[in-house]
Amino acid sequence: MPGTAVPDHFDHDPNAMVVTDGRPSPSKDELVLLPDHVIRVVIDGIPLKLLVTADASGPVAVNPAVAVNLKWRATAEMLWDYGDGEPLRSGVMWQRLDFGDRSVTRPVMWSFGRATPLADGMIGIHQLPYKRVVLPLSAPIGQQTVQRFQLKRFGSQQAQRIGTDLDADGRKLKAIFAANYVDNIITAPMANYLASRFGGGFLPASEGVLTMRFGVQRRTRIMQLARPLQLGDLLVDRFAVRLEDYGKARHVGEAGTNDPRFDPNEIVVSDRKPRGRVDFLTRIGRGQIAHCSALTYDFDREEIILTCGPPPE
Repeated sequence: MPGTAVPDHFDHDPNAMVVTDGRPSPSKDELVLLPDHVIRVVIDGIPLKLLVTADASGPVAVNPAVAVNLKWRATAEMLWDYGDGEPLRSGVMWQRLDFGDRSVTRPVMWSFGRATPLADGMIGIHQLPYKRVVLPLSAPIGQQTVQRFQLKRFGSQQAQRIGTDLDADGRKLKAIFAANYVDNIITAPMANYLASRFGGGFLPASEGVLTMRFGVQRRTRIMQLARPLQLGDLLVDRFAVRLEDYGKARHVGEAGTNDPRFDPNEIVVSDRKPRGRVDFLTRIGRGQIAHCSALTYDFDREEIILTCGPPPE
């Protein structure tokens, strides 16, 4: 059946234990993941490993080999708009997911590329049947502090993401903790928007390639802000900018040597005007929270809890 384009803004062990890091969970409604954030789930009689991330919008996504091996036939279709022309098509059907201690019915999708190279598929935080989910990040170092952010649901019911608000001089941005990426990530129009207000420039020799869900790849460059965004105690000032998908970062200049915008003793006001379709979405990568030990999603209290050691100097 025809679908609606949705903006994109990723060996089986039958004896494996489910959803534990070796310690008993304090509550039957709490899921404590392993450090790799991979959970074992049985779908259609086959044990699969799924990467858990708040950045996975929409249905549970599996690699195409799973659908082929199980001879699945799609009962619906979703179209994913990555901003560069023809939308990416994915087949969808409903399946029963067995988590070991409980089971739920969820939509499952697949496309031509792999949902993730790290597992058999990917599942969003919002698709898990638990009221509290703990993602370990790194071993605790030094005194730990706890920050609490309001949990927000972004997007439509069919393409939902879980995150929080990030203030940008009175404008609320959608911030998604995406520990499956290293860098903070934004689109080119979002880079134009931030650069025009916070003084941004591309760093030299910072080109890279970002691989997203279904194997979609985008060229990137790192943009540095002269004035950081602040998310709790986090100072967010570097982003990998996705080039030439939802627009071009034509209004982001180069960060030259001795650029006064990046001098902490200078205050620079820019009069450049932002252009392009802005999605007001930023992904907060693992590098930004490298000093943090755990990321917890509490759906009953509607909050995201970030536990961190001392920030890097």
